[in-house]
Amino acid sequence: MGRRTLVAVVRADGRFDCRYAHWGVDADPIAQSEPLGRAWPAATVCSTLDAGFDQLLVCDGTVRRYCVCWLDPTLTDSEDVVLVRADDPAALREWWVETKSRACEVVGDGIDARTARAGLLVALRQRADAVFLLDDASFLRTDR
Repeated sequence: MGRRTLVAVVRADGRFDCRYAHWGVDADPIAQSEPLGRAWPAATVCSTLDAGFDQLLVCDGTVRRYCVCWLDPTLTDSEDVVLVRADDPAALREWWVETKSRACEVVGDGIDARTARAGLLVALRQRADAVFLLDDASFLRTDR
């Protein structure tokens, strides 16, 4: 199964050269990805991310890795995602898949979807180092 990754390389003008990797990236995000677009503003980077992505890498001299977590427990709004930074992204991803599956089950059992979504967001904030909503592009800044 793929690990769709968006790689955003920060440019000197504050825009982003974006790249795509279907199988994820490990050692060299640039070499392991294909060009997707040049000189994108932050809003375009944010609008590109949806539940189909597993991760975002922001490259600005260092590499910051964010997990893309789909909050919608009804599995209908693929744009309802947050970006999560954690020391161990693989462990966070494993925990998230299990936690999200449980949330989907309880919604199927009749729990209000908004309540389940709010619970998912609280759980992420307790577990992760940082959680960013897509309307807050501060995760793209170099000081993050």
